[in-house]
Amino acid sequence: MQQLYPHPRHVPDPVSIYDDLVLPPEGEPPGDRPYVAANMVSTLDGRATAAGRVHEIGSDLDHRLMRKVRAAVDAVLRGAGTVRSNPKYPGVPPEDVVLRRRKGLADQPRLVILSRSLDLPWDSRLVGDAPERPIVFTGEEAGAARLAEARRHAEVHVFPGDQVPIRQALSLLRSRYGIRSVLCEGGPTVNWLLLEAGCLDEYFWTAAPKFSGGPDDLATVEGPRPLGLVRFQLVSAFVHEDELFLRYRRAAGPSR
Repeated sequence: MQQLYPHPRHVPDPVSIYDDLVLPPEGEPPGDRPYVAANMVSTLDGRATAAGRVHEIGSDLDHRLMRKVRAAVDAVLRGAGTVRSNPKYPGVPPEDVVLRRRKGLADQPRLVILSRSLDLPWDSRLVGDAPERPIVFTGEEAGAARLAEARRHAEVHVFPGDQVPIRQALSLLRSRYGIRSVLCEGGPTVNWLLLEAGCLDEYFWTAAPKFSGGPDDLATVEGPRPLGLVRFQLVSAFVHEDELFLRYRRAAGPSR
């Protein structure tokens, strides 16, 4: 692996580049919410899915580095579509538990889910492998039966209306659960909500040396209207076997 930015150098062990990652980097979350990063992989034509699947886009190194970023946060945030397509608890392996302890974190991250319908795979490893009950944010769209089922497995917070106000949800994570850092692992709609609310602080992006070309494949950000141009600044860039590993931070300036 080669580091391209900010200081060009050879990296003997590619898996180690995020071992010392600390989020938030300044030590304190911004205001009344956690510090929020997102981690996505896409093809060269900007697609986050290929024939509806995500796992095949990134390499094994990409998957391992995603777990390294996970090892630096209190909680992992996923949308319902991502949970349904990959119904597993997003934990870290034993070697990364050591990293988490060194950083003063719990052994495993808390799982947070956004879901309007509460159509979630509760009988999967999503719950069975989780050391704590997931935290679920939803609106009033879900029926009583699904709400009751969700409450059997998770700590559920219901907001008025059919949408989850993402900034309020994040503030609740900070005030009630003491969560200081969150990693969003998709999907594209959740990324849009975070950007629209001005709550996305960092973006870890793997550019895979592949094309998709699928008309139905999703981009890394999908929403009902344009966001305008939300500017981020490059923090670091690495390349390994034609795959780019990029880290961006929101540019200084007023939030949305």
